[in-house]
Amino acid sequence: MKQFLFLSAIISLSLFSSDKIGKVPVYKIAVEAVSTNEESIALRDFIKEEIQSTARGMVTLALKGSEENTWEFDKDGNPSPKTIESLGNLNNTDKLLLVSTEDGQAIISFVDVLHKKLEYRNSLPDSLSKTLVSDFLGFLDKKNIYLALSETGTGSNSPLKINSLKPTYIAGEPIRFEIESAEDNYVYVVLVPENQKGEPVLLFPNQIQNDNFVRKGDKVIIPDKRISFNASSTPSKDRIRAFASREEWKEFQLRGKKEDSFYRLLPPAVTGTKATHRSMMAAVTTITTPIEQTPVMEWEYQILSQ
Repeated sequence: MKQFLFLSAIISLSLFSSDKIGKVPVYKIAVEAVSTNEESIALRDFIKEEIQSTARGMVTLALKGSEENTWEFDKDGNPSPKTIESLGNLNNTDKLLLVSTEDGQAIISFVDVLHKKLEYRNSLPDSLSKTLVSDFLGFLDKKNIYLALSETGTGSNSPLKINSLKPTYIAGEPIRFEIESAEDNYVYVVLVPENQKGEPVLLFPNQIQNDNFVRKGDKVIIPDKRISFNASSTPSKDRIRAFASREEWKEFQLRGKKEDSFYRLLPPAVTGTKATHRSMMAAVTTITTPIEQTPVMEWEYQILSQ
């Protein structure tokens, strides 16, 4: 009888599993000029056009009464009380992009509206404003990749196929599956735990399988048999997300020890003005091209208690 009940539980829980295909999502971004001089307005319009024309984000409507808002942050990126109030007035907006030109310097700041946190801030001389925009767009590319691999998406087609991933696993049970690509691509595979506080884990590439270029028709076992990957010890509904790109992406923010088989995937770090200023002075003053917006594939599986 116990065996029958256990089997019934597995069958019913497997109904929660699903295959989902998602187009790379982007943020809803409000772009505002902090000051009203001609240079600031021109920089604002230029970066809005770059974001829209390259599909790096969805630019929202201009803020009402923006001249009355206060945008102040301390050195750690925390907003002042008045800025918190101003951010609370933003509706249907994920990020706030603030641009200005002051004392011969072009300044760009990028704010997470929901968490009320400054994520990016950088400045360069006015003559290098396009280089500054290029640096910011590179940062936004990283944010979009992280969003695609760890958060949400909508419907489309994907060049990736997964095999051998079961809809349900017992806590602690080994997990191993196969990825196949319909095109030549660099493939990235991430485990997204149900617990929102849990950081996504980069399953592929990893310490053993560090070459993630998958040719058309090739099948890759993830993880390699030399690596152990087990279902979590507590019941949950976790997801596997896979992203294919024609370009190799080497700028993940990862956390882990050398002996770890897998690393945890972190959001892009805040860019500091001084460090970036030195590195950007010699940069080419052209706008970077976006990483190709290929779809994200998602699979969900259920972990049952032992």
